Amino acid sequence: MGRTTATRAADDADQDVLQDALRAVPLGGAIVIDREWVRSRSLVVDRPVRIRFTEEGRIRMVTTATAVVVTASGVEIDDADIRGVGSESGGEGHGIAVMGDRLAPLRGVVVRGGRFRDLPHDGVHLEYCDHFRVTGTTMDRVGYAGVLGVGVVDGVIDRNRVSDVRQPRGRVNSYGIALTRDATATPDVTRRSARVRVVDNHVSGVPAWEGIDTHAGEGIEIRGNVVTACRVGIAAVPSKDPDDRTQTSVAPIDLVIADNVVTRGPGLPAGSGILVSGAGTTVGSTRPRATGRVIGNVVTGYGGGGEAGILVKLTRGMVLDGNRVRSSADNAICLVHSNAAAVARNNSVRGVSGTRVGVNIRAGANDGSIHHNAFAVTQPALAVAVRFGDPDNRFHVSDNDWGNARVDLARGGAVVTS
Repeated sequence: MGRTTATRAADDADQDVLQDALRAVPLGGAIVIDREWVRSRSLVVDRPVRIRFTEEGRIRMVTTATAVVVTASGVEIDDADIRGVGSESGGEGHGIAVMGDRLAPLRGVVVRGGRFRDLPHDGVHLEYCDHFRVTGTTMDRVGYAGVLGVGVVDGVIDRNRVSDVRQPRGRVNSYGIALTRDATATPDVTRRSARVRVVDNHVSGVPAWEGIDTHAGEGIEIRGNVVTACRVGIAAVPSKDPDDRTQTSVAPIDLVIADNVVTRGPGLPAGSGILVSGAGTTVGSTRPRATGRVIGNVVTGYGGGGEAGILVKLTRGMVLDGNRVRSSADNAICLVHSNAAAVARNNSVRGVSGTRVGVNIRAGANDGSIHHNAFAVTQPALAVAVRFGDPDNRFHVSDNDWGNARVDLARGGAVVTS
């Protein structure tokens, strides 16, 4: 394998020495970046190569351009140190952007290790990439997302640390890690992100929006992550309807949200620790429902303002199993509306303030079962362990430990069997 070491000054008015050095690397070869390169334009990687940064190697951007743009399959980037012009700049530049095409996705791109900071938009941004991996990176002070995937398939995002996602003025959302799709067309044209594992990451400090997110993902596994100080911890939500942007039309399906530790920080707006929603807005909507499992998570400090520790709506066959919900405001677990064949079992609830409801079946068009849940003895006691707020609900409720709740079961006119 060939190897080139880039050591000279770069990015002057007449030439781009670093880009020229990369062009000289043979296919499958490697280039070592062992000093700081101050750049105003993107380094374009258009062939399968390996780029390795040494401890002294760095790319420092002086414009809002993306630092490294990958347009080829089989690229590996190790231990990158990329610094941008600032997360508050409002620019569109990323640390590394992997840019496949919907008709010709890239394959086998790996970003391994490295430090990304002060970037206008995303740390690592991927579009239409298959069999990829982003692992072991550290990202701090980014404007929109740490890792963002659009139409990505069969990948792994693991052991990354993302902190301090700023969401500057003019942006309506921000993420630690997000997997989404281009919602300007239907999924047969612009595909879902699918079969991506998001595991063992640490996301902190997304105060305005969401720690980990998927919009309309399929087979997304979000497991074993630590999420702290985010307005919403983990969200699986639908994507917009391309014909009516006020509506949603593609639901997340076959989700696994498991074994995560989600903790709200002080002073944040109301939000849910884990949020799952299918498409549509109205009670009983016939639009596609979200499906999957929320299992074994520990959620602390969320709720208030209509939110909950765990909140689900517009789902089918959703399973909430073995979660521990602590120190919630108003609701520990909330099935808002339109949850068909929902199962809430083996969950434990401790410490709910405000209206103090353990499991709140808030509105109508819900059915399923609630069993073997434990509502801990606390002071003050829960006002209601399980509450039905609308008669248009049908549930089997059995074998729960009600603790010292003042009311075990508030039926609200719903059909409840035991």
